[in-house]
Amino acid sequence: MMAMTGDLFDVCVVGAGVEGSSAARYLASWGKNTLLLEQFPLPHCRGSSHGQSRLVRYGYSQSFLTAVMPEAFEMWSDIEKRAGRTLIRRCGLLTIEEPPYDDLSRVITNVRGVGQECLQLTGDEINKRFPGLSLSSSECGAFEPRSGLIQADLALTALREQFVEFGGTLHDAEKVLDIQPGSIISIKTNKNSYRAKRVIITAGPWTNNVLRPLGIQIPLTLQRITVCYWPVLSPHLYSPDKFPGFIFSSPLGNKNMHVYGFPMFEYPGLIKICPHAGVSIEDADNREGPSRGFDQNYIDSVAELIKARFPGVKPEPSITESCIYSVTPDHLFVMDRHPEYKNIVIGAGFSGHGFKMAPVVGRILTQMVLGEKVSYDVIPFRLSRFTSPKSSL
Repeated sequence: MMAMTGDLFDVCVVGAGVEGSSAARYLASWGKNTLLLEQFPLPHCRGSSHGQSRLVRYGYSQSFLTAVMPEAFEMWSDIEKRAGRTLIRRCGLLTIEEPPYDDLSRVITNVRGVGQECLQLTGDEINKRFPGLSLSSSECGAFEPRSGLIQADLALTALREQFVEFGGTLHDAEKVLDIQPGSIISIKTNKNSYRAKRVIITAGPWTNNVLRPLGIQIPLTLQRITVCYWPVLSPHLYSPDKFPGFIFSSPLGNKNMHVYGFPMFEYPGLIKICPHAGVSIEDADNREGPSRGFDQNYIDSVAELIKARFPGVKPEPSITESCIYSVTPDHLFVMDRHPEYKNIVIGAGFSGHGFKMAPVVGRILTQMVLGEKVSYDVIPFRLSRFTSPKSSL
């Protein structure tokens, strides 16, 4: 469905990653005349929403993140039913930590606090239950049987297809060049101009580019994440139907890095094991950049973990890819209204956390932009938690 230049939209959503697509779908499902703009041709792999699978879990050490997950699972289930295909595989999720187990204790408390099962397991119990792991006796784990994996590409396709089914207008390969605020907002792209009563900005690593004409900048660090797929030497130990997703907090005593992963449904014989941090880059459009060599440090750290903890995995990756994380100083995302223009709402800094809870995030951003009461505590996500958003004026 093509928009005409003179059309007035209730809401324009800038950025069709998982957060923007979720917000747009929610708006369209409530009968709002919604335009969704994406700068790249769809599907694409330029941001962090693409890929085969993502971990989806209840367990966070912050209770306000765990609090949104029961509804997120319910909303994904509704999207799944409407799509008529499986999006979530509940293979379980294992969080592993060394003493003093601070994060692990909070994860267990929070998961149980929302009525979900969470088993506390010793390292020996984990080794017996999942012989593809070889944990030390000092490590412990929290196992969530009802968590697992969400198939990212299928989920994104479902969100966008349902957005259009609900009457939304989707334009890809159309980059936003300028947003002029007002009671009626003017949006200029490389192809057209549009008008909308309200705007939601969910542009991922390109968020500050979109925000610059609006006078603010969010303290986002862009990180190039190396995504590694490692060959499985003992397939029976890492069957996707039997081996869970996993997160290592401070693996092998490295307090500055988390490692996550899961066996691949899509590619039998490979297991995805990746660092949850990467090399800082300046430009999302030039991700390769001069710092490319530093990625090897992260690959080497994961290889050491594999040697020590994964007896049936070869510690040399078969495939390496990259994606971009956009990270705030406190590693929490931003969901807030523009400090001056209340009909413009910003969602940013989701990388590494946002996919699993995207339907709820979409609902929250929708409530904000429509001026409705927000369903959850959003104080941790306000722009004001930073000393002040940097002005570009």
